Amino acid sequence: MMLKHPSGLYHQKMKFVFLLLAAAVTLAFASVSGIFLSQKSEENYMSSITVSRTILEEKSAASLKEISNTMTDIVNDSLIKEWSVSEGTPDFYFLSSKAQKALLKHAGAGETRFQVYLLLNNGQIDLENNTHSTVLSPEGSFSISEFLKKKGLSAKDLADIQHYFETNMFPYVIPHYDEKGSLVSLYYLIKGCKQPRTCIYMADIPISSLVGTATPEKYWISGTNGLFISSSQDEEDLKLFKSLQKDLDSNKDIVRKSGFYIANTHLLSMNWNISYLYDRYSLNAMNIFLYLVSVMAIFVLLCAVFYYVANLLYKPIYKVLQPHIKEDSQSYDEFGILNENLAKIQSLNHSLLATQKTTDTLLAQQYYQNLLTDPNGCLAPKEKPFFPDNSRFCVGLICFTPDSSLPPDDSRFCQLELYKNLIFKSCLQRNDLVFVKLSMYRYALILISDSLEEAKSLAAQVMSPSPETDEEGGKYWEEQIILSSVKEGFENLHPCYLETLKIAEYLPMLPHDKIITHAQIADIDSATYSYPLSMENKLIQTVIEGQEQALELFDNLIRENLIHKVLPMEVLQNFIYALIGTVNRIFQEMKTCPEEFIGRSIDYEHWYTHWADSVTITGIKTVLTETIREKNRRTQTQDEAVLSRMLDYIHQNYHDNIMLNDLADQFNISPKYCGILFKQLSDNNFKDYLNNYRINQAKALLEKDPFLKTKDLSTLTGFNSSNTFIRVFSKYTGLTPQKYADYVMEKRDRNK
Repeated sequence: MMLKHPSGLYHQKMKFVFLLLAAAVTLAFASVSGIFLSQKSEENYMSSITVSRTILEEKSAASLKEISNTMTDIVNDSLIKEWSVSEGTPDFYFLSSKAQKALLKHAGAGETRFQVYLLLNNGQIDLENNTHSTVLSPEGSFSISEFLKKKGLSAKDLADIQHYFETNMFPYVIPHYDEKGSLVSLYYLIKGCKQPRTCIYMADIPISSLVGTATPEKYWISGTNGLFISSSQDEEDLKLFKSLQKDLDSNKDIVRKSGFYIANTHLLSMNWNISYLYDRYSLNAMNIFLYLVSVMAIFVLLCAVFYYVANLLYKPIYKVLQPHIKEDSQSYDEFGILNENLAKIQSLNHSLLATQKTTDTLLAQQYYQNLLTDPNGCLAPKEKPFFPDNSRFCVGLICFTPDSSLPPDDSRFCQLELYKNLIFKSCLQRNDLVFVKLSMYRYALILISDSLEEAKSLAAQVMSPSPETDEEGGKYWEEQIILSSVKEGFENLHPCYLETLKIAEYLPMLPHDKIITHAQIADIDSATYSYPLSMENKLIQTVIEGQEQALELFDNLIRENLIHKVLPMEVLQNFIYALIGTVNRIFQEMKTCPEEFIGRSIDYEHWYTHWADSVTITGIKTVLTETIREKNRRTQTQDEAVLSRMLDYIHQNYHDNIMLNDLADQFNISPKYCGILFKQLSDNNFKDYLNNYRINQAKALLEKDPFLKTKDLSTLTGFNSSNTFIRVFSKYTGLTPQKYADYVMEKRDRNK
């Protein structure tokens, strides 16, 4: 998606950067590809030169070898030898015809087209006083002067030739150029034999038979004896050829020198080298044009791709910033918007940190509340601030008692809250105690202390802050701190807290001291039984709920009042009467009677009469045990009834598209609770049970009629599609419906 106006400053810079990147990538690609293409083209150029050199060398070598062999055959021919040394005019002319025929035979035997001439100048004088000096060719004989004129040679050239052969036996080569100065042929001359009377053999070799017609226009021929023949008489070409020939390594096939490519062909039969000159390699105009067009096309393509990528990368940023962009703005600053939102985030972060701090405080409060009120609270992960595990602790219970004679007043309430807040802040500044909120008028202190006296000192320091007084100049509450005994370890914080609660039960009987310990209630405690109303309510509730914890609470009550204390008989009687009253309250709360619930009556009169008998306590516990057992049995029976109704609903409606919501609506409960309840009662979830029942019904239908169509079978068993039915059937049986039907038919056939 192309982004439209308004356009951001960062977006514009991003597109510009990507445009530069496209240019850089294109430039790099153009450089690399240009070098690669140039090298590849040059390699192809070199390869074509190599192939051309090989072809030229093979052709030249074959031509020269044929010429050399032909010339050797001519020199060694007996008729030609006899003619060249003939004496007397009759013999000379007679033998010349035979020599001409032999010459014609040898010259026409090869494939290479060249002309052969025999120059006779042996200095012999005939009877008429004439010197034998003539030229013999396959076409006939003619005089030396005619030959020189025909071949463009001068008498001086002939004299040079004769002079050369007077001292040398090696071949003599004369280049022949046309009017334009281009090399057209080579005059290849050899001397016959060493006798004074001899002849010179010359082959007129067309240059095309050596270098072909499709060769480079510039070349030169060189030999080991100083031979150097240029393809042109142009002075610049001669100068260039000689400069290139200097220090040229002729043994190499291809030589690159002064920007030119020189291809050397080696003609071993003559000890010649023909060096072909190829121009410097350069791309032609069409190749350059195509290269530039491709580079521009790549640049345009990269610009389009990078433009799309820039918009694609910017799209998430734009979506984030879009709500903060004004509709009528033509341009906007992304970073300005981000900075504004960053300031808001920082402000929210400060608020979040403050909230987190409050949350941490509440979590710490919850942790210490659990330490005090939960027997297993010490097993929870520790929250900061925490104490070493081996510390000795004392628990203090702060009780605020408002003056009931004064009417409720918001200012007094705020005064109390301010006072509690001052205590809390003073506790936060210390590492040896923690302030824990329990209720509106009760707070706890966890103090690190090695002795009760030290704990009293710490408690007094905590309660030292004094609140601002109201207009009447006094407080409307009374605070008292109840201190437990000092014990070691986190696991003893809960027992210490229970000790403070026990002491708190005697507050109405105690003087209004600010700090109270167990020593102040010891006498009262030993003379009274411990069975607070909260404990009785808890015992009743656990029995009604069918919890085994009720029996443990009952045992603790008996242990505390009958074993740990020596109560007066009157007090003991009151305690037993209280337990009997608790049993009566249990059945009242359950709105039933013992006869209906546990199947027998209770002889309360016998219990009251024989309160001092241990059988009475055992009887009370037996009633509690039977009540708990019957409660659990009835709950189980009710659960089984609910499960039975649920299963009946499924069995009656499985062929419909029923869901868990339908089952929940049937029993007026939430779908979530319905799923949990079904799982608890049946050890299987609703979906698995329903699918399993449907598949069992499908199997039963197939066993009755194996020819049922899959579509009809899926409809009969409550599946909304055949594919779903096949998938579920395969999951529960391991077979498709069709394979199961085949199995049923095979089973029937075997039983027949």
